[in-house]
Amino acid sequence: MPFEAYKIYQEYEPDKYKTSTQEKVARALAEAKKEGLEPVKEALDFNEVRELFENDFIGIEEVEKFTGRPLTPEEKRIAEEKWQKKIEEQGLTKEGLEQLKQEGFMVVLRVGALAGKEKKDKEMPVTIKNLRKKFPLFYNQDWYNNEQFADEALSGLDWGIVKKELLDETRSKNWDEQQEILKTWAETHGVDEKFVRRRTPTEVVYDVLAYFQARNQRILEKDWDWTSVQLSDGRFVAVGHFDSGGLNVDHVATRAHRHSNLGVCPAR
Repeated sequence: MPFEAYKIYQEYEPDKYKTSTQEKVARALAEAKKEGLEPVKEALDFNEVRELFENDFIGIEEVEKFTGRPLTPEEKRIAEEKWQKKIEEQGLTKEGLEQLKQEGFMVVLRVGALAGKEKKDKEMPVTIKNLRKKFPLFYNQDWYNNEQFADEALSGLDWGIVKKELLDETRSKNWDEQQEILKTWAETHGVDEKFVRRRTPTEVVYDVLAYFQARNQRILEKDWDWTSVQLSDGRFVAVGHFDSGGLNVDHVATRAHRHSNLGVCPAR
């Protein structure tokens, strides 16, 4: 192991060796104290969140293996900044994250690019079509080949905190009833309702496959996550039923539809 001489002096000059994130937190605490405000708790870093969520944390290491491409130093820096922003915007605390873990949530890092299927292939944006090319884990379907949502890419690098399975209260409810349930869920969890939403089809596919590749465990094996996307003919897109036959992408006829295995996995 290389000798890291600076560590000898950390004990005596701690301020000199703070990371940029630590410096930002320290400044925020100092300003809060100056203004007579209650200090804000320091956000959890990746290692603490990984320890808290255990196998339900899909971070940089897992995503690099899943996508087949290493993250650049700049992407890793952005990942840290995006996590800190999510913590601050949603007022997340260790206690709040512990509750989400107990309720069956996972934390997943989403990125915008995949390595090609072969080494010589160029990187590809993360779309359902490209995920289907790279991973032979889909049910044999062609109905959505020409649908716009199949080509919609993830919007760059970001973190998702999402329930792995359906929120039980959303089963056997229509679209509008599910929306009200999500609002109530946000209120009871002390978060602005704008931060609690349905996922896009691409997000569901990415999350399900990333979890399966990292943990060799299927989620949404019997159920369907009713996504936020509506087709031009009025139907809605649902993703799930990830059994031995593969991951399914299907449609829901109308917003009035109800079924016991159709619901929502809340995402934050």
